[in-house]
Amino acid sequence: MKRYLPFVIIAVVLVASIGAGFFMFRSTRSESTNPLGASPVAPPDVAKSSRDSTTPKGVVTIEEFGDYQCPPCGLLHPVLKTLKGEYGNRIELVFHHLPLTQLHKHALEAAYAAEAAKFQGRFWEMHNLLYESQSAWTDVGDFRPVAINYARQIGLDTARFQRDMDGLEVLTRVTADEQRANNLGVNSTPTVFLNGQLIQNDNFTVEGLRKEINQRLNANP
Repeated sequence: MKRYLPFVIIAVVLVASIGAGFFMFRSTRSESTNPLGASPVAPPDVAKSSRDSTTPKGVVTIEEFGDYQCPPCGLLHPVLKTLKGEYGNRIELVFHHLPLTQLHKHALEAAYAAEAAKFQGRFWEMHNLLYESQSAWTDVGDFRPVAINYARQIGLDTARFQRDMDGLEVLTRVTADEQRANNLGVNSTPTVFLNGQLIQNDNFTVEGLRKEINQRLNANP
């Protein structure tokens, strides 16, 4: 027995090493795998840009992270609408949902309403109506009848609208926007990016944003 003891010890050590190596491999895979394909979360003081893709020449992309019940977002809305009217296809407006539910009790449902309207090709109509009527619904007890009434006003199939508003796809889309905000360190509304660059709140005027847009158009005609 003593003659085979060294071989037994070697075999035990080899098996243990293989097992440890397999465990480390599994741990590494589980830590590096991201089933949602989301980017790593960036600290707020590091995150400075949104889109990574190249903006087409002659076009400025304006991305807003907003909350439909947020008063400053309501003030920014006509500014962006005015600029869209001025620049037309030279600017692209992109809206990302960031409902601040701890502050605004109807913000999440309003985001669902806008996304549900998108299924029927009326996102921007609902978006505009929610902001332009913000003072009329922000203090109501039940937001659902308001949303249905707005859906009817913009010509939606209200039965489908309600199903979509309660559906998984709408929830997934709003959650994806919230995750995008988290990845960028965005935690307040409105937050605006122009061609991926964060814009300071002091520039949230027609004149301020017009200057920012013109700088980018001149740099990338």
